[in-house]
Amino acid sequence: MANYTTGELAQICGVSIRTVQYYDHANLLKPDHLTDSGRRIYSEEQVQQLRIILGYKQLGFSLKDIQKIMKSTQRESVLGLLLQQQLAQVKTEQQQLATQEQALAFLLATLQVTGLPVEKTIIDIETAMTNQKQLQKLHRKMIYWGILVDGLEITLLLLGLLRGIWWPSLLGIPIVIGLAIYISRLYYQETAYICPVCQTRFRPSFGQQFWAKHTPKTRQLKCPYCGEKHYCVEVSRILEEDV
Repeated sequence: MANYTTGELAQICGVSIRTVQYYDHANLLKPDHLTDSGRRIYSEEQVQQLRIILGYKQLGFSLKDIQKIMKSTQRESVLGLLLQQQLAQVKTEQQQLATQEQALAFLLATLQVTGLPVEKTIIDIETAMTNQKQLQKLHRKMIYWGILVDGLEITLLLLGLLRGIWWPSLLGIPIVIGLAIYISRLYYQETAYICPVCQTRFRPSFGQQFWAKHTPKTRQLKCPYCGEKHYCVEVSRILEEDV
């Protein structure tokens, strides 16, 4: 039967000598026997035992849990219960990491796109992310309405060009204009803006918002508080106080 010193066992299992010694002190891995000089000697049984310990560590079990498993006479039952607990913990950590990933991506986008101080967003990151989701819902709503209006315009135009039927266009133009006004008013009612200079939230007039140059997340407006004209960051009024 093969015998191994502490260093040889550590090398076989790919761990440090200190790890083997630590497991010995923790009563997880005892040597097969000691030499007359007190040197620890391990057998193939300890090699397999150490590999099992390392496997449990890979699964995320603590040393206390590993001790419970290896010392229990009902090893399979204990292992089953601990596996359920560990799986639940891993799922919770995954959810937390996913939320953290979303927050990090949001803050990075805030820093790169909006120009607003990230510290201001960090103070209430949950509200800021919810605000972004509300804006995304609003933008999707605007796209749906836009498709409806465009579809109506194209249909009326095709009727006139292909069939020479122009009276639906005459009747439809007021409807298209009315829908466009409704969409614009809806967008106006559900949005506000934050000045990048003084960090104040405000609502421009409908005309200012309608004619202002804009990007997907900002609009060039004059702040009524500091008087500076910049690309102001768009936010949802659903979560903001009216000012």
